[in-house]
Amino acid sequence: MNHTARTNDSLAPNRLPMFRLLLVAVALLVAISSGCTQLRLPAIDPTGSCLLTPLPTTTSLALPGSGGEGCGCFGCLTGLRSCFTNHLRSKPGFSFPTPAFQDPVDPPACPTPGSTVTLGQSNEPCVPSAPCSGSCATGPRAVLLGAEADNQCQCSLPDRGKRGCILLSPTKIVAPVGGEVVLLSGVCGNDGYLQMNEKLEWMLAPDSVGTFIQVGDDDPGVIGRLAGSSVRPEKKDPSYAIGITSTKKTLITRGNTDPRDDVRLEKGQTWITISSPSEGVSHVTVLAPESECWDQRKSTATIYWVDAKAQFPGAQIVPAGTTVDLTTRVTRSEQTLPASGWKVRYEIQQPELATFAGTGGSSVTEVIVDDSGNATAQLVPLPGTSGTTAVDMQVIRPGGRTDNLPTLTLGQGQTFVTWSSPKLELRAGAPAVASFDVPYQVVANLRNPGNQPATNVRVDLQTPPGTRIIRADAFARVVPNGVTWEIGVLPPQTQLDLFVELASQSPVDLSFEARGDGLVSSDTVRVDVFRPSLGLAVAAVEDRVEAGRPVTFNIDVTNNGDRPLTGAYVTATGDSSIIHESGGVQVQDNKDGPLQPGETWRKKVVFTPTEAGRRCIKVEAFADGGQRAEQEACTLVINPVPQTPRLTATIDGKSRVATGDPTLVRARIVNEGRGEARNVKFNMVFDPQLQLNSATEGASEQTIGQRIITWNVPTMAPGQVVVLEGLFNTIAPSPRSRVSITAESAEGARANDEFAFEIIGPSSSVQPPRGPNLPPAGTSPEIPGGRAPEPLRGNPNDMAPRGANPIPSGPVRSGRLQTQLFGRDNPVRVNEPIRYSIRVANDSNVRDGQVGIQFALPDGVRLERLVPQTSPELSDYRIDAGVVSLPYIPNLEPGQSEDFELVLSSNQPQQFDLNVGVRSLNMPDGYVETVTTTVTP
Repeated sequence: MNHTARTNDSLAPNRLPMFRLLLVAVALLVAISSGCTQLRLPAIDPTGSCLLTPLPTTTSLALPGSGGEGCGCFGCLTGLRSCFTNHLRSKPGFSFPTPAFQDPVDPPACPTPGSTVTLGQSNEPCVPSAPCSGSCATGPRAVLLGAEADNQCQCSLPDRGKRGCILLSPTKIVAPVGGEVVLLSGVCGNDGYLQMNEKLEWMLAPDSVGTFIQVGDDDPGVIGRLAGSSVRPEKKDPSYAIGITSTKKTLITRGNTDPRDDVRLEKGQTWITISSPSEGVSHVTVLAPESECWDQRKSTATIYWVDAKAQFPGAQIVPAGTTVDLTTRVTRSEQTLPASGWKVRYEIQQPELATFAGTGGSSVTEVIVDDSGNATAQLVPLPGTSGTTAVDMQVIRPGGRTDNLPTLTLGQGQTFVTWSSPKLELRAGAPAVASFDVPYQVVANLRNPGNQPATNVRVDLQTPPGTRIIRADAFARVVPNGVTWEIGVLPPQTQLDLFVELASQSPVDLSFEARGDGLVSSDTVRVDVFRPSLGLAVAAVEDRVEAGRPVTFNIDVTNNGDRPLTGAYVTATGDSSIIHESGGVQVQDNKDGPLQPGETWRKKVVFTPTEAGRRCIKVEAFADGGQRAEQEACTLVINPVPQTPRLTATIDGKSRVATGDPTLVRARIVNEGRGEARNVKFNMVFDPQLQLNSATEGASEQTIGQRIITWNVPTMAPGQVVVLEGLFNTIAPSPRSRVSITAESAEGARANDEFAFEIIGPSSSVQPPRGPNLPPAGTSPEIPGGRAPEPLRGNPNDMAPRGANPIPSGPVRSGRLQTQLFGRDNPVRVNEPIRYSIRVANDSNVRDGQVGIQFALPDGVRLERLVPQTSPELSDYRIDAGVVSLPYIPNLEPGQSEDFELVLSSNQPQQFDLNVGVRSLNMPDGYVETVTTTVTP
């Protein structure tokens, strides 16, 4: 028997398709190269010995359009078949061959929901109009594998096999009557891989039930039709069909949205579906007629069609000790006829709870379906048990004598049976350690986890000697040696918490007992009681420290009891603003050995504060037996003192001088700060009754006309003292003549002082000679920058307070400096602006000057702005240690005033007093004006 030769390539064609392709290619090439005017083809051999005659004998064809009919080149190609037909038909004895392939038919229309499903037409679910719903959308699985079939098969073929072997899957199936089963098959080539475009024949044995429904067709297209087999898949009759192995992957779907019933078709496979309307067996044989291995070219699948419907019993909850009947209903023929003689197998999954009646204590039984279609098994609970058990069920079709069906398991199910009963569970809780004779709370948790109410429930607690009952629940009955709770009925799945407060002087074991009808439960909790004997003392070595500098804390742990304490240790904990020297916020230290009675364990810890404020650490001491003590230690942390200069000035001389006598005034300026003062300027101001005679070397005489002596010192080191002197001639008597000194550095450090003395009438003595030269103050002086004299120093609260008097109007004056302080916002809310108006007026008939204004910021109050209203040059204020100093008002003519607008804010609700201190040359002692402001939340 001759066979067509194959290669390992699944697309390898036979000789005839290859010749067809070659002939078409030659014809197209000749047509294009001829310019569409003339087509020359090899002439056919009229003798029949060969297909074509040898060259140069050819056949010339006049193509349509070559004579000017308007066909054109591409028109000729389009009508090539007509050209060939018209020309060749003129040859005697020639006829055009019949086409080897038929035009592919249109694919069937998409099925509507509920219609018969046609498998294998599309790779996507087919829903033509409305979306699928209900059983159409998800539906039952199209293929049901029986217990005898390989669970790993899943209707798929292996990609390799023996040469020439035909593969079939599945080979054994249990399917419901009316269902549609998909069978897959393929042929292995010489390399063991599935071959494409291979012909297969499907045959149904004559003694089988059912018919073929559809055979697979992958619709290969024009090239596939030319290169493949000329035979196409076709169902010849209900029991015979021809299939061709696929050249591409395909997804066989029922047309719904459930992917679980889809079958994936690989290259080299083909498929067929079969269905049966009645019970029985179908034997389907698939044959590869062109296979080279006769003993491996066929395979058979067996399908068992079963007509049955099982309805399993539902879950049941019954009281404990109740017998339970489980009934499974099995029917046939659309649930109208009972499946008599079939079996239902029951198995208890928790055999410790129940058994089947009549089995001698077995947890497995098989029940025959009776004539009514029911198979009933009786569950008998074991005495004294309750709970839930699962029961597994299987429907078994026994093998019949009238048919050749084997015994088959057709369905499985599961149900649950619960035997309910009341239960009591008691759990007690209390602190593990309590202090000596200090009340502590004990809790008893009572619950009924069963499914029935518990009746006559009562809970008792017996208290041992040395334990006092402080109080209990309102419904509890307290007796001298215990507590009783009468619960009565406790519903199922209910929990109740019982409370009692006790005080003990020694360790105790507290026993709770709960009783009900036929129920009892108990629990015990132990409480250890200790006398507190652990003493703790913590103190900071430095009460005040700068931020960033370490603080040492002394810790003393003392055993005040009469027994040694073991396992003693201490922990010291700070926070993010005060950290331990190790870098963490907590440190722990354990004591070596026990802490003896009366012994004090001393240790030190070092913490470093990082922010200003009151910073504390918490120290805890522990020892075995529940001993514990806790204490907190704090220190005041201030911001680091800046490395800046701080100037102080004093000036003095004779308190009484006669007119015409010289007087020497000496000023002493000291840098008491930590930093160097640079470009220090000194101004000595004197009254008109004085005339400068001489001054310390370096004095500038450019401002002598203004009665001001100026010096400039480049630097003043910390601790350095500069002495400046001026020798004056008294030219007129004065009850109060003054000389003042001011000093200011480039860093803003300022100092000032004033000396007043009396000049009496002329002296009878002769004028004294000129005094000696004054000591030098440093380097050569510089011209002063014209800055205002130094503001007042000191806390304005230290000045003598005086009431605020309104500035008089009219020609009558009070003869003194007047200040008016007015609060424009009172009360005011937290963080809102607090506005004040400040007016300083010279309410006298003489000129005043060197007016200084100061006020201290209360706690929680912030300066928002300070704006001069009449003299913009007075806006250069400064804040030093919470004290705000306004610039000096150099001169204040009679009746002249200066106005300021002050805006503050408070970050907390409070009531505070704003004390504004004022002093001048005419009022050196100064006075204070006060206004009260209320800040609300």
